[in-house]
Amino acid sequence: MDRINPDWLRTFLEVARTEHLGSAAERLQADQSTVSRKISRLEEEVGVALFERVGRSIRLTWAGRRFVPRAERLLNEIRDAIADAEGAVSAETGEVHIGFLHTVGTRWLPDRLARFLQSHPAVRFILAEGTAAEVVSGLVAGNFDLGILGPPPTHVPGLEIHPLFQEQLAVVVPAGHRLSGSRWCSLLDLADEPLILPRSRSGLRKVIDDAFEARGLVTQVAYEGDDLAIVQGLIEAGLGISLLPMPLPAPSTRVAVIELREPPLERTMTLCWDSRRMLPPAARLFVQQLLSEAGERTGLPAIA
Repeated sequence: MDRINPDWLRTFLEVARTEHLGSAAERLQADQSTVSRKISRLEEEVGVALFERVGRSIRLTWAGRRFVPRAERLLNEIRDAIADAEGAVSAETGEVHIGFLHTVGTRWLPDRLARFLQSHPAVRFILAEGTAAEVVSGLVAGNFDLGILGPPPTHVPGLEIHPLFQEQLAVVVPAGHRLSGSRWCSLLDLADEPLILPRSRSGLRKVIDDAFEARGLVTQVAYEGDDLAIVQGLIEAGLGISLLPMPLPAPSTRVAVIELREPPLERTMTLCWDSRRMLPPAARLFVQQLLSEAGERTGLPAIA
């Protein structure tokens, strides 16, 4: 049974339609002896006679009539499987799996997906939000074709990394906070403030921790959370302040955004993939679009 192949099924269905070996051979553009041999081999594998020979005629047996719809279904499933496999490696109909940080998932990534899909509407994107560590592990495991994260990951063998844009970080405080009327501030101004920071020590948290450590300052962490919308909600409730990439997850009159100048902090967002694996054609097309737009700097209008 495991050795049945699609060619035998196609031959069987053609003979079943014509109930004539010669006519079936002509339609299949094959010798009559070849058609007869394929039918015999199929019957051997199935274990029952599918046709009965009456003189020079050939007719379906009861088992053969029952086998016809199943053979048609098997062939259709094989055709669908082949079409699906071809689509997976097609630049115009394939799938692209992307892991990304929350900050790019609110506006930046959807805008670029929309532009790409205008030219390639049949491509399907599978999106997964996560921390920087989760995106990297997904790339290494082969769960993602592409990853968008920052700052650039280090010490990950085989990872190809391309800068995309700079995310400017700003200080975000509750409305009415002592710093809320300031146009700019320094890290020193934040030294004794309760901070609400990402839980994950990679990505944005690493940028902030490194900046404080470089100036001999210790972060006073009040709350931790990786969802920046929740971080903003905690700030609005007056539970602390934070440094967030611009623009904010959502416009709000309950917070004040203050430019950080000493030092100015930015996070380099990067496009990554595992160079040891071949990118699907659709993913390669999307990479071309993203890299052609690289070099942007986000957030300046929001804090000018």
